[in-house]
Formats: sequence, C-alpha cells, structure tokens
Amino acid sequence: MSWQLDLRTAMVSSALLTLLVDGLLLLVYRSLPADYRPSLRWWLAGAILAPLGFLLLVQGDAVGDLRDVVLAHVLLAAGLGCSAVAMRQFHGAPQRRASLAAAVVLAALVSFYFSLVAPSMHWRTVALSLLYALMMGSSARAVFRRDGPPGPIPGATGAVFAISAALMVVRGLTELVGGVPPVHIFTTAPAHLLALGGIGVLPLLSTVGFLLMCTERSQAELERAAHMDYLTGICNRRAIEDLARRAIAAARRHGMPMAIAIVDVDHFKRINDQHGHECGDVALVEAVRRLRESLRAEDLVGRLGGEEFVAVMPNTDGVAALAAAERVRAAFADSPMHIGGHEIAVTITAGVAVLTAEDQQFSHLLRRADRAMYAGKNAGRNQVMLDGGSPIVTSP
Repeated sequence: MSWQLDLRTAMVSSALLTLLVDGLLLLVYRSLPADYRPSLRWWLAGAILAPLGFLLLVQGDAVGDLRDVVLAHVLLAAGLGCSAVAMRQFHGAPQRRASLAAAVVLAALVSFYFSLVAPSMHWRTVALSLLYALMMGSSARAVFRRDGPPGPIPGATGAVFAISAALMVVRGLTELVGGVPPVHIFTTAPAHLLALGGIGVLPLLSTVGFLLMCTERSQAELERAAHMDYLTGICNRRAIEDLARRAIAAARRHGMPMAIAIVDVDHFKRINDQHGHECGDVALVEAVRRLRESLRAEDLVGRLGGEEFVAVMPNTDGVAALAAAERVRAAFADSPMHIGGHEIAVTITAGVAVLTAEDQQFSHLLRRADRAMYAGKNAGRNQVMLDGGSPIVTSP
C-alpha cells in the first residue's frame, strides 16, 4: 500500500486547527496583562484571516473559480500583515504598518491582475511568493533584531517564520528562472509543495508559539513582580535579602569588604499628613531616584518597608561606606523636593554597618545597621551614623 500526501487536506486540517487555537487565545485574552492585548488583537486578526484564506484557496483551486483565488490571496496577505504587526509590536520593534499595508494592497492587485485581467499562473506565483516572503521575514526580523539571542520559544517561533519565508523565496525564484508553469496552485513540483506546506502550517505553529510567548512573558513578569517593590520599582525586602546573602558569600569567598546602609526618611508621616498619601508616594519615588544617583552602579538598593531603604555596597570598607551614605544625606538635605506644587524639605538618617566575621547571617548585619540608624535618629536626625561609632554629620 502506497502513502501519498494530500496537500489540500493537510492545509484544510491546519487551518481548522489554527482556528481552534485562536479560541484558546480568546479564552486567555482577559487573563493576560493589558500591555499584551493590542498585539494579541492584531495576532488574532491575522490568525483568523490567514486560515480563512487557505480554506478559500483550496476551494477556489478545486472548482477553478479565480475570484475565490483572488479573495483567498487578499485574506492570506492581510493575515500575514496582521501577524507581522503583532509580532513587531510584541517585541517592541517598529511596527511598519504603512509598509505592511502597502504589501497587502500590492498582493491584492497582483492577484487580481494575474488572475482576472491578464491570467498568468507564472507571474502570479513569482510575485506573490516574494511578497509573502517579505511579510514573513518582517515577523522573523522582529524576533531576531533584539540584542542577544532570543529565548527558545521566541526563537522557535521566529525560525518558523524565517523558514517559511525562505521556502517562499525558493518557490518564487524557481518559477522565475524557468520552472515548468504549474497547471494549478497545488502543483506537485517539489519547490511548490515545500513552500505551500510551510505556509500552510505557519499559522498553526506560529499561533501556538505566540500563545506560549505570551504565557512565558506573563510568568516572567509575575516572578519579577514578586521580587520588586510595586511603587518604587526597586527590590522588595525578600529580594534584597536574597541578593545581600549572595553578596556576603562573594565577599567572604574573595576576601573583600562589604557594607550596608539603612536609610530612613525623617518625619515621613508629616508628608502624608500635610500633603496627602499621593504626595507621599511621589516622595518615595523621588527618594529612590536620589539614592540611586548618589550610589555606584554596582550597589544594590531595596525597600525594607514604609520609608526605610537599604543599600548593599560590595567591595566597600567603612570609610567608603560612610562617604557614600554622606552623599545620600547631602542629596536630600541640600535640595528640597518639589511635589504637587509644594516645596518640601526632606532629610534622611542613615545607619552604616561593615561586614565582620561575627555576622553569620544578613540579619545580623542588618540589625547592626538598624541600631546605628536609630542612634542617628536619637541624635537629632539628618545624620549618618556608623555602628558603634559617633555621627559623622550633625544636622544644623
């Protein structure tokens, strides 16, 4: 018994399966972050138009209705264009909507002219193959244009588009350089079979890939959110404690110093009481900005809670840590904050502790820095205090 591939049946099956996967995308639409929804809407449009184009293409070729063939190519081109916009939008690439729309219009004109005005399967095959390759290549480019290699799922999805584009280029060039003119769309010529087979499964494979990309990115953002302070965008307590433990281990492994500073905004409750909690939130965001600008790029900043922050400073001894904390103090004391039309004088008190052999855990180091910070509060605030020492800065 011989086995033979029926390309029409395969393309119909792929189109129907793609439409079913579209249903899954619709089901998860509301559960995905709002930022994804614009690109998802474009993708759904493309993933619906392209399969409908395939179904119409199969029917039009079977009954010899060139009007169906023209409409099929219009739907297919529009589907590829929507998918390209979605992929580029999802990856933050320039969307090229005007260029892709022009390609769709050109595909429609080519299909109409070489089907109904001056029928030529040869030139229709050449022109549409190269146009489709260009549109699929635009989707692939959106994935591979980013710095660094894409992850496995985006990479596989981009590769599907790239391979399909390459197959369409081979199909167009094979026809252009003198291939035997096909008697129908689903000719048995190897180049045509490979290209149509590739573009036939493209909507299904790419839609599954896009769904997985959305899920993967959503999961990554959930994990990032679990380690990030929602208001200020820096590490939350859980994340900074984990990073600090790693920094302590690295400092001991390489025999290098390390210090931390706890920074507390003085009289923060007054800001909330006098100007409202919204101004208080803005003040915290501004506080983080000043903290980051006053510290080195390699220093880690986290929010312990409320108006209290911690800076983890690798390869930093006591003298350098005190100098860094003083820069932070001066950044607040020397420049009032301008929030909501108000000029608000804000100061901080910082407690510094240097890693010692007795600090078995980060909590031990944190406790000593906290003790120094409270000593600075008791000394009048707007202070930088070293654990076990005297304030190096005294408020005026």
